[in-house]
Amino acid sequence: MHWSWKIARALINPDDVPKKAGVNIEWCHKNSDGKVDRNKSIQAAKDMVKEYGMTSLNVAPALKSRHTEGNAIDMNISWIGNLELKNKKGETVLINSLPTDGMNLQLHEVGKSFGVIKYHGGSKDKPHWSTDGR
Repeated sequence: MHWSWKIARALINPDDVPKKAGVNIEWCHKNSDGKVDRNKSIQAAKDMVKEYGMTSLNVAPALKSRHTEGNAIDMNISWIGNLELKNKKGETVLINSLPTDGMNLQLHEVGKSFGVIKYHGGSKDKPHWSTDGR
């Protein structure tokens, strides 16, 4: 995602993207004579950016993050009325306070019981949860 974002904005040439083991993405699209087709490569990167919902990002997605380490997830959570669920101990928890979304402090406590910590930065990154709140 990082490189597609940069290619789409012409911040890097497709043929300058470093190879990475296990990532089989062809950043350089070629025309019929085998030469790099820069416009086709940029368009493919733009398509990728659009399909991954990154068109409104103002910075490139990180190459290394809590997400890529497998230690974070972004999820939008909402409900209507009261929410009843179990914490890690198996105890039923009634969430009956506002807001009725992922910013709810009671929900944060339930998540914490499973080792899933709400992002410490508040509303800057509402959907972000991780193993340590970063």
